[in-house]
Amino acid sequence: MNSSADSVRKRSATIFANATIMLPDRRFAKGDVVVEDGVIAAVRLDGDEGAPVAGAVSVDCDRRLLMPGLVNCHGHTAMTLLRGVGAGLPLKRWLEEAIFPVEARMCAEDVRAGTALGAMEMLAGGTTAVADMYDFPAAAESSFSEAGIKVSINRVGLAFADDVPPGRLGECVEYVARGCEGRINRDFCIHSEYLTNEKFCRELAAANRDFRRPVHLHVSETLQEHEECIRRHGKTPIAYLADTGLLDFGAYAAHCVFATDDDFRIMREKGVSLVHNPTSNMKLGSGFARIPEAIAAGVNVALGTDGCASNDNLNLFEEMHLAALVHKGIRRDPTVLTAWDVLEMATVNGARALGRTDTGEIAPGKKADFCIIDLDRTHLEPCRDLAALIVYSMQASDVAMTVVDGEILYENGQFMRLDPGRVKFEFLQAVRRLGL
Repeated sequence: MNSSADSVRKRSATIFANATIMLPDRRFAKGDVVVEDGVIAAVRLDGDEGAPVAGAVSVDCDRRLLMPGLVNCHGHTAMTLLRGVGAGLPLKRWLEEAIFPVEARMCAEDVRAGTALGAMEMLAGGTTAVADMYDFPAAAESSFSEAGIKVSINRVGLAFADDVPPGRLGECVEYVARGCEGRINRDFCIHSEYLTNEKFCRELAAANRDFRRPVHLHVSETLQEHEECIRRHGKTPIAYLADTGLLDFGAYAAHCVFATDDDFRIMREKGVSLVHNPTSNMKLGSGFARIPEAIAAGVNVALGTDGCASNDNLNLFEEMHLAALVHKGIRRDPTVLTAWDVLEMATVNGARALGRTDTGEIAPGKKADFCIIDLDRTHLEPCRDLAALIVYSMQASDVAMTVVDGEILYENGQFMRLDPGRVKFEFLQAVRRLGL
């Protein structure tokens, strides 16, 4: 039996028909989504008239939800290799005792294998774009490209005190200079304030004047990190990095657990998005970012999974669920963060954070990046409030199809570009090589 993907490959136009569609104005409606050449050409709600689309193939989406693809704005995808490593340790010990020793043994082939498995996991869970921060980016790129998922990727900037890894600044610039192509965006990155020095940050900021790319980084993840930066520089990490010029062209900053009101002001003014990682922050005992205050201050808030050693999965439905709950519990206020607030964090806000303004919504002219959810599940009945159902009840396993640029990449357990047997075999080979 042919899959929907077999038919779609042969046509430039596809109609995803009879779907329940998540619309940009915070409502759902029944209708069709017409895709032509990878772009949403039309959204036809029931009762709308429209000319027939010549030669189009139709994919029946009755009893299914069509919603924007999820955007994972902070991850270390190859850390699928380290899933579960260092459990129970706080961040500093987790890094130094559990993570860094294994990463020191990694080669490009390990990263390629770990990234391929992570891309599979994300596609099966409705994720269409990810921001990845890890070593051997060319190897990771090859896996993302093969899988077809969109990625914002970088060469990680590091500079320990005055000890800069040889050639690292040039590598970061050279990587961005390759430009963005297809589904790949190449951005600047520093790991964090505490793993770079001021000279490196200022030089990277100066280089970025020629490229104007956003910067991916960790910020104020722990109280120790936040307070040590203040002792070193007399400023919070956000204020310090802003002074170096590193945030002049925007950024997507992971964690921001201890960001202050003044930090939020700087982030709004500089176009720095806050990437909320609730699972990772809970597992490492770091605390919770003040998400309601950030939103009230005008900061764009998105969601991320972080890596599999601090999560331990790449499931953005789980991140939505937790993001919607933890702030209600902390504040003892059930009205904090509506389901729609969280849905937008996982979709359009994430696209905005990564500078992908051509996606994140189901609307004409946007890229056809979406996931289709099977609503015919026992845990999704009855459907009184679909937004709440997505955030509080839906599972990644409910995803029936994931589409990027109009191309079906995943459908009912099948990966259209990948051989799962080969991916898993190569992944397990890497696990054995690393002694895990």
